[in-house]
Amino acid sequence: MRIKFFPVTIGPMRALTARGISLGKRLERLHVRVVETYPGASQDLLGIPRKNQGLHELQESLVRIGCKGDAKARSLTGDELDAVSCALVARDYGKGNYIAVRDPSEIMMILPRF
Repeated sequence: MRIKFFPVTIGPMRALTARGISLGKRLERLHVRVVETYPGASQDLLGIPRKNQGLHELQESLVRIGCKGDAKARSLTGDELDAVSCALVARDYGKGNYIAVRDPSEIMMILPRF
């Protein structure tokens, strides 16, 4: 698929990974279904720019593919735009419109169908 993933073992990613695992466990205890996705990979598969290619361009692309609300009303931060990208994947996951990739030793990654 030619998507660059960040190794979870590098410095800052370790803390984010631990935080995500902890949050996921808390949500699962509340009976909330938790899936893993990656905004950069989702953006690549959707054919839209990543945040490092320009926040304005990413936001315009998200609005163009149907995002509403704050995505149309105000300028969003890079993290907010990544969250919107992940929310699109979650929406499509709920509709059964997704692809799942995984290494047998790791969690399944949910990505948009392309």
